[in-house]
Amino acid sequence: MTYLVTGVTGGLGTAILENLAKQVPTKQIAVLVRSEEKGKTFADAGYDVRIGTYSDQVSLEKAFAGIETLIFVSGAPGQEVARADQHRNVIAAAKAAGVANIVYTSISNGDQSTAVLAPDHVVTEKLIKESGLNYKILRNNWYLENELERLKAAVAGQNFVYAGGDSKVGWALRREYGEAIANAAAQPFIDNKIYELAGKQINYADLAEAIKEATGADFDVVSLSVEDYKASLEKAGLPKAVIAIVAGIQNDIRNHQLEVAYSNLEDLLGHPQLTAVEAIKEVLG
Repeated sequence: MTYLVTGVTGGLGTAILENLAKQVPTKQIAVLVRSEEKGKTFADAGYDVRIGTYSDQVSLEKAFAGIETLIFVSGAPGQEVARADQHRNVIAAAKAAGVANIVYTSISNGDQSTAVLAPDHVVTEKLIKESGLNYKILRNNWYLENELERLKAAVAGQNFVYAGGDSKVGWALRREYGEAIANAAAQPFIDNKIYELAGKQINYADLAEAIKEATGADFDVVSLSVEDYKASLEKAGLPKAVIAIVAGIQNDIRNHQLEVAYSNLEDLLGHPQLTAVEAIKEVLG
């Protein structure tokens, strides 16, 4: 079995690669990077370095040659080439190159989600299901690391401000998601599968209490409406595009977009995830 992992210069891709390498010989693992310079560290570590970008299907077809299982970490939104088009290139290139299996990192509730970040994932899941490739779709919930600035502010004694209401989120560490995805990829591809990956579901008020327990910090917890939250971001001088995404995510949380009926995270990990208190301590370093 030969594997190729994309997104290896990012946090999730790094975690997937590190965990996959614990189960698969390095010589059977390739990585996709944009240039030889970005691939040097991986080449020195013994990985097969392939050069390509999601925006260039021809480069991807060359990069995917001889690969049996593609671990496809979703691209970042807001680039010159639309993310949905980039993802379409990846899937088309995988088919053209003769890849047998694809592992894709999606979003909670996948094809049913109406979250601000969901449309590209909805398109990609559909393309994968129609591709004829064997697939495993891993629907990631929310990284605790995404809350780092909020955590730091609270520990510094500032207000813990959010607009997600009482709705729940399945926070877990990025490395825990990476480990679960690597484990799924290393298992046989017998049936096409979709996994929901989410940590223990808690709301922002619960998270605030966990921060206090983890750090001993004292701070006020402030729940705002989405409109008031937007106004606070404007007052802080954030660009409009950033405000739209940040406030949009809070609105999605408020509207239950990160609540899931079940989670396969601990099943794939093979052990319990860290508690919220333990995870907060790790994130804060």
